Amino acid sequence: MAVVRGERDGRKLSADALKAALLLITEDRHTVQVGGDTMVGTHRLNPAQTPKAIDARDTQGPFEGMALKGIYRLTKDEFTVCFAAPGNPRPTKFTTGEGGGHFLHVWKRQTK
Repeated sequence: MAVVRGERDGRKLSADALKAALLLITEDRHTVQVGGDTMVGTHRLNPAQTPKAIDARDTQGPFEGMALKGIYRLTKDEFTVCFAAPGNPRPTKFTTGEGGGHFLHVWKRQTK
């Protein structure tokens, strides 16, 4: 998947960061490349929660060994996630604000 939009702390990701971003998901494992960082880890989805919840734990990257709580939405071709900074409560909306530590990514499925 390629990122089509992203922001952190209310600031949009740069065009260069968007161009180089990549998301690979295989079952409960993920690899994310954004802004020069690579995060590898596992995630667990809870589609019964509103909004749908995602919990991630990275084994590599800037959040190594940390738990991240987030929300997600999945449509036909897009996967949107919003995560709180480690140790912060789960976001309730797909937004970020200055100093909140939230980050938001909108990923689009790549066609072969």
